[in-house]
Amino acid sequence: MDFKASGRTARRPKKGKGLFPALLMVAAFFVSLLAVMPPHEWWRMAGVYGLVSLLTFVLYGLDKRAARRGAWRTAEARLHFFELCGGWPGALLAQRMFRHKTRKVPFLVVFAFAVIANLAALGWLLYADAGEALRHLLGVSQVAGFQAAGLGWCHSLIS
Repeated sequence: MDFKASGRTARRPKKGKGLFPALLMVAAFFVSLLAVMPPHEWWRMAGVYGLVSLLTFVLYGLDKRAARRGAWRTAEARLHFFELCGGWPGALLAQRMFRHKTRKVPFLVVFAFAVIANLAALGWLLYADAGEALRHLLGVSQVAGFQAAGLGWCHSLIS
């Protein structure tokens, strides 16, 4: 579909551009989670990530709709909070699906840090000896040590 922009006809970008790589990243995350966790615990962890991701996806969709209408917007801090809490897979898919929050570099930098922080916290939870109390509270067990995964050098970083 064409539209006028600055006196010239421009092509509107396709909705969902970049969706396939985002889907691959999200699938790789869930498969990796399955690879390191027992199946009965994987369902619990995948369910938490899935639920928070769904909520984050909906928040992005509502924010995009509000942006189009000029209505009250969802605060970026709230979006980043949900990304940090495990909703980053849903946020990544929503960014691609709705073409929303994909051009603001400062937002994307904070998004990247939220993903990294969430994955680091997940790694700490699953591998660190110090995470025992939180694992017990969440009902997950410590996964095979770093030695078994060939990452013995990482153990001193998170313990």
